[in-house]
Amino acid sequence: MAIAFCAKNHLNCLRAFRLLTGRSEREVTLHQLRIFGAVANHLNVTKAAHEVRISQPTVSKQLRFLQDEFRVKFYLRVGQGIKLTEEGRQFWHAVQPILKGIDQLRERFPGTAKETEFLIVGGTQSPSSSLIPEALQAFKVTHPDIQPILRTGDSPTLERMVLNSEIELALITKPSHDPRIAAEPFCSEPIVAVVSAKHPLANKEKLNQEELVNAPFIVRTGGTIAKRLAEIGIKLNAVIMCSSSEAVKSAVQSAVGIGLFFRDSVEAGIRQGYLKSIQIPRLNKIHVQFYTICCKGTPLSRYANDFLILLRQARKSSS
Repeated sequence: MAIAFCAKNHLNCLRAFRLLTGRSEREVTLHQLRIFGAVANHLNVTKAAHEVRISQPTVSKQLRFLQDEFRVKFYLRVGQGIKLTEEGRQFWHAVQPILKGIDQLRERFPGTAKETEFLIVGGTQSPSSSLIPEALQAFKVTHPDIQPILRTGDSPTLERMVLNSEIELALITKPSHDPRIAAEPFCSEPIVAVVSAKHPLANKEKLNQEELVNAPFIVRTGGTIAKRLAEIGIKLNAVIMCSSSEAVKSAVQSAVGIGLFFRDSVEAGIRQGYLKSIQIPRLNKIHVQFYTICCKGTPLSRYANDFLILLRQARKSSS
């Protein structure tokens, strides 16, 4: 009875806090309050993430949600840590008894339910279609209670997501060299030309320069491969321009023409026989470097580190 009375009183304190900040009442979860409590205790987002066993981007996202919900600034960044504002201290004062009461309830009525934890990573088109899903599948086996989420986009978009703490780690092709981003070379990927096994060109092993000029290509607009080809002076007869690698692959499988891909993304099709690789002049000169990126000066969470290890293993197995 005392526990229920205490929790009720402090929930009333939170409602009063809403009124003072002019915010209408909406749902705030216990998980978010626990995250705030860990941050308030450590005054450090990274240490808080380790305590609640979720990624740092998830901690930052939930803190922003609470601040947006109450329309107040709960903390300020100071060096490598944070400092609670006066409103943040008041909020923490109201939250502590609620968390304590919930812990006491759990001691009296132990259960098995667990709150979902997340690993949020990102990748550009090619690794998001092959390498990253393979690593995430292995991660799910070793971390069955963690929900992995994959965000896909171009390199600038993924860098912004890393800086905004929307994702913790990403695999991209073109780092901007922003001083806030830590970028490390991950692998160098060759490019292959492939065609459907149903296409008339499937019986050719290579194209000479004259044949290359007239061969029908499906090209992804603005893609890394197209830019690298232009850099070495290769002009293609583009019969279709597509906005994504998946659209290019679909057109190739429909026997429309030749597509250019990173080797990993079409390896399975070549192995299974429904795609055929064709050598074209100077294509073997092109390799594209991939990089892992994260926020500089911010250690990866344990889950992100585990995923990075699996990502490297997936790369070795595909080489």
